[in-house]
Amino acid sequence: MGSVKDLEVIKKASENSFGTGIFSFTDDFSVFDYGKMPEKISGKGEALCRMASHNFEKISELNVSSHFIEFIKPNKMKVKLVQVIYPQKRKLTENDLNYLIPLEVVFRNMLPEGSSLLSRFRKGEATPEQYGFTEIPKPNTFFDKPIIEFFTKLEPTDRLLAEKEAKELSALTQSELIQVKSFALKVNSFLNEKASSLNLVHADGKIETAFSPERKLLLVDVFGTLDENRFLFNGIHVSKQVARDYYNTTPWKKELTDAMSAGKTKEDWPAPSELPVKLLELISEFYLSAAQEWIQENFASARPLKKVVEEYKELKKQHNW
Repeated sequence: MGSVKDLEVIKKASENSFGTGIFSFTDDFSVFDYGKMPEKISGKGEALCRMASHNFEKISELNVSSHFIEFIKPNKMKVKLVQVIYPQKRKLTENDLNYLIPLEVVFRNMLPEGSSLLSRFRKGEATPEQYGFTEIPKPNTFFDKPIIEFFTKLEPTDRLLAEKEAKELSALTQSELIQVKSFALKVNSFLNEKASSLNLVHADGKIETAFSPERKLLLVDVFGTLDENRFLFNGIHVSKQVARDYYNTTPWKKELTDAMSAGKTKEDWPAPSELPVKLLELISEFYLSAAQEWIQENFASARPLKKVVEEYKELKKQHNW
């Protein structure tokens, strides 16, 4: 399924009926497309599963349908399954049913450090004018309205798509494309309000969607977690972005980038250095504290997020990360 959650298929999906599966959220994490890192973030799997389950329950109240069935303590989620049809193998049509729409729909409310769009602006791979700006927006400044982007989902690397390409690749009608965007905006609005109530800033995130056997739109995978979305507390990233920031200061990041650019296979990529023990502990607390406050349940007896962030800022200052 991926480097951070596993899928057990209970019943396979067909064109005319949902399958059933169980996601198991692990404590593994990944950065920079390296895949599974050598360490684990204690409690991360349970924190993500509880947050995601809570979000599915709440979003259903906003008339957004999903594949969510139930939360199974402590780190599992029962879901409906759809077919996965790779566009490289067979072109999708408007007559297809019960399939994963092969898109990641990204919504952006601002450009924090670490944002791929900010990186594209700085590299000259995108221009502000393409997004309705006269200049590159200042980092951490809210846009007047969110930006929606489409990326491929079932290709070896995520590829940015124009809206027309996204529509054609996924075999969406114009009204279905509008509905996909509407789902993204509803989810984004829900997350913005929820985050704001907890003194968090929701910078960006993504959703994945699918069609049911009746070709009704569904929200699938998970959303609104510290892995799928970027949240900040007092300007500090509250997620594995903290690990990315640390690795950006180490020689390993450049060595990895060089190996990838040279076309080396993963077996020949350099092994990452280990995260400092204290930093790993604080990242674990980020996940647990944020999840507790998000779902309003003290399931892990974690400290308030504010205190964890304060300690991280001190640690970062000491080591000049």
